[in-house]
Amino acid sequence: MKTQGNHKSKFRSFYAALAVSLIMIFAACFFAYRQTSQTLEQNLDSLTEQLEVPATTVFPPMSEAPAVEIQTDVPLEPTETESQTVAAETAPAVQETVAETAIETAPAETTAEETPVHQYVPPLANFSVLAPFSNGELVKSETTGTWQTHNGVDLSCATGSDVFAIDTGTIREVSNDALWGYTVTIDHDNGILSRYCGLDGSLSVQQGDTIQSGQKIGIIGKSPDLESALESHLHLEVQKNGVYTDPLAYFEE
Repeated sequence: MKTQGNHKSKFRSFYAALAVSLIMIFAACFFAYRQTSQTLEQNLDSLTEQLEVPATTVFPPMSEAPAVEIQTDVPLEPTETESQTVAAETAPAVQETVAETAIETAPAETTAEETPVHQYVPPLANFSVLAPFSNGELVKSETTGTWQTHNGVDLSCATGSDVFAIDTGTIREVSNDALWGYTVTIDHDNGILSRYCGLDGSLSVQQGDTIQSGQKIGIIGKSPDLESALESHLHLEVQKNGVYTDPLAYFEE
């Protein structure tokens, strides 16, 4: 009976110890749970306080910048420096324009000054008309005895007399013709040609020379073979635009 009683006493002690252990374990867990909960709540409250904006903080409303009206149609007066800069930049263009204008006008003025003035003068100092211009009509030649046109005028003069250009121009041709002897042809640059026949070989001009009105071109030689029957004279021909015309009309009043 004592053995059975001892066994019951041992079981009661075991269960009591177990119950106390469980209670202690539960109490420890509960305490740990409470500590953990409080720590989490404190951390959460602290974080909330940091994130929350204080209710008393009032942000002032953003002020709008006043609109500024800009007038674009009002011309701005240039400053003195800007005016000087513009003047400096404009000056070369103005000078170039003036120079171009001067270059363009210069040739016209030069041309006007270089335009020859035609002034007809007699080819001899003293002369008389030996045979007139026939103006396309047939006349009998005293040398050949045939009827032919006389395309120039024969001016009687002494052998060795000076012969002058009847107008300004350019020596177009100098030749020794078999029928007319030494001849000089002058282009007067106005559609008129003059031809001097029966000159001496000692000529004062050559082809290409510029000649002035009244300038000496040579002297009278012997009469050309085609008019050898006549006394010493100058045979002068004038063509206007390719048509023979009376030479006396250019220098005889």
